[in-house]
Amino acid sequence: MEKQRSRRRFLRRTLPGTLGVSLLAGCSGSKGTDTTTSTDADSSKGTTTTSDSGSEDAGGGTRTVTDAAGRDVTVPASVERVVGLGPGALRFITYLGATDRVVGVERLETKNEKRPFRPYVLARPELQELPSVGSRKSPDPELLLERDPDLVVRAYASAKKADGLQNKLDTPVVSINPGDLNDALRPDFYDSLRLVGEVLNEKKRADELVSYTKETISDLNGRTAGVSNPPKTYVGYLGRGKHGLLYTQPEYPPFSFVGTNNVARDVTDGLKKKKGAPRVTIDAEQLIKWDPEYVFVDLGTESYDDLSKSEYESIAAVEEGNVFGVFPTRDYSINFGTALADAYAVGTACFPDQFGDIDPAKKADAIYERFVGEPVYDEAAAAYGNGFGRMNGGQ
Repeated sequence: MEKQRSRRRFLRRTLPGTLGVSLLAGCSGSKGTDTTTSTDADSSKGTTTTSDSGSEDAGGGTRTVTDAAGRDVTVPASVERVVGLGPGALRFITYLGATDRVVGVERLETKNEKRPFRPYVLARPELQELPSVGSRKSPDPELLLERDPDLVVRAYASAKKADGLQNKLDTPVVSINPGDLNDALRPDFYDSLRLVGEVLNEKKRADELVSYTKETISDLNGRTAGVSNPPKTYVGYLGRGKHGLLYTQPEYPPFSFVGTNNVARDVTDGLKKKKGAPRVTIDAEQLIKWDPEYVFVDLGTESYDDLSKSEYESIAAVEEGNVFGVFPTRDYSINFGTALADAYAVGTACFPDQFGDIDPAKKADAIYERFVGEPVYDEAAAAYGNGFGRMNGGQ
């Protein structure tokens, strides 16, 4: 890799004005010759690799992977310096225990940005001290070059966008689609986790986390498999920001995992489908008509005043005090560990008999340890101002 880095250093010194131009061929995704190929049959993307024993890289060669955009990308055999760009990229690097190799972060990951409450940041606060490589929508090629990465992992990048950045940096860019934990998008999560594991040489860790996720979902499903009349549930305030009580998700994974009757499950009009399972804003009259028995508050927003409005007093959940807090499943894409932890919190609230052995806070810590390496339930509860359990008076 030293020769590759020396070339990039030379380009930075001598060509400061040419970052918008395709630089050298370098690591631009072309395959080497005299290659051997192996394929992991359990995953559809990111598993075909090629090694080139004749490479001049000090790390012992290169490999070629197929990324989520369908591109064949040649990556170093050993990645020592990495940057994650886009919703979920740094999260996946953290899941794979490779934060010690991260050399730069997007501005929203730094300590100067508001509300850095994502579990991977709570577990690895040192990430906030790393140099910024620009905004989440417009990473700065010059700042990226200063960090001299061996590899860039970019979430939700089209082939055109990934190729464009790769050519500007003369550094391999691997595109991933983080997906979600709902049925339709869960394969994307597994594929992307395995792909990042492949390029970072953390394949065993990726496979272990995929297996752990499957086992956890199976445990959740099994606990309520015999329940014939599950309670009606609703989740509001979904996602970080200023969304209100009426912002919800028809395919909310924590409800699906434990088999509650999500009152919004059949909503199809007005869905926002960008990045992850679709969300939607409903009418107040519709929520009142649904009359859920349990309401869950996604704690990623700033105020929960809607819960105190008189028009919602007749809703069974509000009337009976069955309004519970859960952590945000969405914060710069999907918090996968949080979605599983929330499911146990939902289960203990709605199915006390089936989840009588579960302390949701302790279970969340166990899940966070597997995903981000640290038990951060208390830190998350402090950051959001609430933890699992009943909300007090709509606050």
